[in-house]
Amino acid sequence: MSKQVELSRRERQIMDALYQRGEATVVQIQQDLPKPPTTTAIRTMLRILMEKDLVKRRKQSREYIYRPALSRRPMGIRALKHVVQTFFNGSFKQALAAQLASGDEQLTDEELTEIVQLIRTSREKGN
Repeated sequence: MSKQVELSRRERQIMDALYQRGEATVVQIQQDLPKPPTTTAIRTMLRILMEKDLVKRRKQSREYIYRPALSRRPMGIRALKHVVQTFFNGSFKQALAAQLASGDEQLTDEELTEIVQLIRTSREKGN
């Protein structure tokens, strides 16, 4: 599952719904989507997400129950690596500097202290 996977807007919405619920039927996913597509369209997108190894399913009675194949954290790490590679030429330093310089979100003193500690820990590990 190390290959990079691109998600469409609707695929991301479906993944968000699955992460929120833990697992869901097609109808439950449909209820969570803005301007929901048909159940057939959702099934098609779920099949695509299964081909991308992002979603698993199990049969319960007459319907399938879908769930994310990975927890949010590994998926988030994969997505972050993709963003850093795509928009910052693979430089996490540039990505972090851009985020800090944007001023969109003010970090608390505690958050800054935690970031410094994470950097120290990473250095100790040889990164």
